[in-house]
Amino acid sequence: MNDDLWSSLFGDFDSMQRRFEKMFSDLSDGNSKTYGYTMYQGPDGIPHVREFGNAVNEFSPRLGTSRDPFTDVTRNGDEVFVTVELPGVRKEDIVLEGNGSSLKVSVDAESKRFDKTVALPCEVDEDSFSAEYNNGILEVRMKAKEAAPGTRRIQIA
Repeated sequence: MNDDLWSSLFGDFDSMQRRFEKMFSDLSDGNSKTYGYTMYQGPDGIPHVREFGNAVNEFSPRLGTSRDPFTDVTRNGDEVFVTVELPGVRKEDIVLEGNGSSLKVSVDAESKRFDKTVALPCEVDEDSFSAEYNNGILEVRMKAKEAAPGTRRIQIA
């Protein structure tokens, strides 16, 4: 009975151990998987984005699915900046929609689809939006409606 209980609880350890051993032997044999993007500007001034690695087909995003681009939102004084990474996208394919509290970025191109709505850290002037796109990086700048909060030292009694 104890052997049956032990086998039912831990019987798959052998197969799991074999899988781990194979995985680690593949790593030590140089059969590890690599995947990523590289971005560069060609001599003609045109930005290029290329996939690299030995697992390109394995890890490539499925066509037709929308991806969430990397974004960064910062505030410096009375200005708010939103930076969005959109590799391999033409400027003409980018759609920006903004209001006083959020910014929506979407791309629906033949080979790339991105979609993201970013909450802004404060209310912004809707007439102050300006955007630039260069080498796969979109930078959006806007003015905050209220002044940046200042700090002051508080005395402890």
